[in-house]
Amino acid sequence: MVCMKTKNILVSFLLFICFFSANCSCAIIYVGPGTSFSPAGSNDQVVINAAIQSANPGDTVQLASSTFHISSPIIMKSGVTLNGNGIGATVIYCDNPISNFATQNIISCEGISDIEISNFLIDGGWESLSIMHAASNKYREYEKGVYLRNCSNAVIHDLKMQNSMGDFIFCSKNTNNVQVYNTVCKPGHDSFDAWSCGDGISVYNNCWGTFINSCIKIHNTKNVQIYRNTFYSDAGSGNAGVEVMGGDVTGLNVHNNIFSTLQLNTIYHDPADGPCSGKGTVSNNIFYNSPEYNGINGMDITSIDNIVTSSYSSSRGTKDYGYVAENGTGNLPVYDGSAAASLTFPADGSTISTVNGYVSISWTYLNATMYSINIYNSTSKFDSSHLIYSLNTSQTSANLPISYNGPFAIKIGAHDDVHNLWVYSSPSIFTVSGKKSATVYSGVYGYLMDATTGHPIQSAVITLSNNTWDCTQITDVDGLYQFTVNGKGTYCLTASATGYLNSPELPVNMTGINTEMNLKMVQAPDYSEPHYVQLYVSTDSNEKIYGCEVQIYTADNDPGNEKPNFCAWTNRAGRANFHLTQGVTYKIVTINLDGQKYTTTLTPDMDQYTIKIPSGETIPSGKTIPLGKKSAIPAIQAAISTNCTYKQINNTAAYINASYYDSSSQSSNLTFVLGTMSEGKTFVPSGISGTNDHISKPVGVVTDSFIVTDYPGKTYTVKITAQSQTYGTVCENVSVSIPGSNASNLGFSYVGYFCVLILIIAGFVLSKNGKAH
Repeated sequence: MVCMKTKNILVSFLLFICFFSANCSCAIIYVGPGTSFSPAGSNDQVVINAAIQSANPGDTVQLASSTFHISSPIIMKSGVTLNGNGIGATVIYCDNPISNFATQNIISCEGISDIEISNFLIDGGWESLSIMHAASNKYREYEKGVYLRNCSNAVIHDLKMQNSMGDFIFCSKNTNNVQVYNTVCKPGHDSFDAWSCGDGISVYNNCWGTFINSCIKIHNTKNVQIYRNTFYSDAGSGNAGVEVMGGDVTGLNVHNNIFSTLQLNTIYHDPADGPCSGKGTVSNNIFYNSPEYNGINGMDITSIDNIVTSSYSSSRGTKDYGYVAENGTGNLPVYDGSAAASLTFPADGSTISTVNGYVSISWTYLNATMYSINIYNSTSKFDSSHLIYSLNTSQTSANLPISYNGPFAIKIGAHDDVHNLWVYSSPSIFTVSGKKSATVYSGVYGYLMDATTGHPIQSAVITLSNNTWDCTQITDVDGLYQFTVNGKGTYCLTASATGYLNSPELPVNMTGINTEMNLKMVQAPDYSEPHYVQLYVSTDSNEKIYGCEVQIYTADNDPGNEKPNFCAWTNRAGRANFHLTQGVTYKIVTINLDGQKYTTTLTPDMDQYTIKIPSGETIPSGKTIPLGKKSAIPAIQAAISTNCTYKQINNTAAYINASYYDSSSQSSNLTFVLGTMSEGKTFVPSGISGTNDHISKPVGVVTDSFIVTDYPGKTYTVKITAQSQTYGTVCENVSVSIPGSNASNLGFSYVGYFCVLILIIAGFVLSKNGKAH
């Protein structure tokens, strides 16, 4: 009897494994034009919800680069990922929100777990701010973007929400373990609410603006982590960055955030919402042009190393909103050569002394990756024969070894990372006269440290000044600075360093003896990648135009006489990508294949735009071209073809052969890279070289061959990339599967074989049981 029970348990266990394995497919379900779930341009929530309901745990519902018009909520399901192709590429648009979403949510998650929502734009459909925020509008707190109730293990990232009536993300009723990061929001009400949740809420690396209420509201929720966010106030009655609304909020940790230009409060508790309790920390935050944090009533809060400043680095006016830029890229534009670096110390024409055989210099920060310093012993000739010192550095300050008196000239260069060239300033002249020692007999000294790591900050510029005098020193390897001051009185001490937010002015009272002032600086947000704007070119009838040349000029560049600052050709989707700076007005010239030109202007503040040009002929002023008339541009498939095959060499080796052909003979820079596709969507190079990996000017059919081993049952992908004069950058991933006992895409998968084996074993055990009885 025991033996029979044991065998039944074994069979049940084997069948459970088989069932579980067969259902962990991790499939990708595509939603978009031409798929089984094709949107109709209205009520598109029907196809999205159908795709979600068809998904198994672990599957991804992949939304195409399209605008999905919805009139009722998208309903999420446990274990499913809802993913788009990026902010601006995939858009969820709410049709007629005053009727359809007055009391509904856009994405609804109730009683589910293990979900992920990412990579698209949510547009609430309220185009008019005056209507959206009118005091008489009874619906002004509805239409939540992502609503979670009684959920667990939710990840929400790389989203943007705009033109919304209600909250961006709202968590309620025992919702636990939620991560929200890399999102951007200009909401009508609040950006994030944790209302009577459980615990385990992490909110980081977001950029949120508040129009009516607060960026974050916390009520009766434990262990909320808020860090590396930027909160700012837009026009309206924006209230607070973080608002605690009562209840037990033990474990609240607010650190390393930027609170920029908030009108009323940064972090606070409104007594009208009821008492709050618990312990927490508020540390290492920057309060830029905002009220200072003054505690939360009822909570035991540890507050350390917060800074109140008017730092340029955290100013909204610079399009630097903090850790995530408003366009969702998380980065500021790199230096493009539009301005030359300038010397900030010593002043042009000034006379200075060496300190311990060095002269301290500093210059403006331009977000360049590298600066070049050149010192000449001539004030009129700036060639190699007069160059006495040269230095390349990523810092904005340096100590230069100059051991003798005389006139010198200095030129500062900044590397233009967009155009890959150096931009130099006009020469600045200074005279060295006399030598000084750094020994401090009466003055101020101290150490400059990183506020987070405690490490010394080297080569920072420290300035001590009063109304009539100023002096600058550079910190050494230990972060040490020191000033000698002959006299008593009140001075101001400031510090600046590359990669750090400028310190506020600190008063120093000189008493005739040494004064120690140790300083801490907070690292500035890390902006390392450029901001790319996608420009789509289409006809008046919304037909995408392939092979259209797009030239972009800055405001001071004449399209008639000068070369464009940027130039590219639209691809088969009618798109060309450019690195543009927000807030700068550009002149854009589009040229189709017939040579017809159309000129417009653009001041980018989003990451995607469509340029409409007529088709067929140039528009004279005031003339309209009939719709439907367009240039004959061949489809890319008719001009460019790719293929991939395999050939067995022996039982352990095979050739992977890829080919490329451009019938227009307009391609260049053709490359072949062998690899595989991870989870069906990410290309992973294999590192195996071919015979023709790179061809500068391909003619006719070009092939590349790779030798692979242990090939049976594997699927390989060759990424073929070329530059076409007609279509811009062409990139094709061409795959080939080699049959074999381990083939993952032919016949049974590993899981299938495993399940069959388990079923055979189970049948054998059951047959033994039958014979035994």
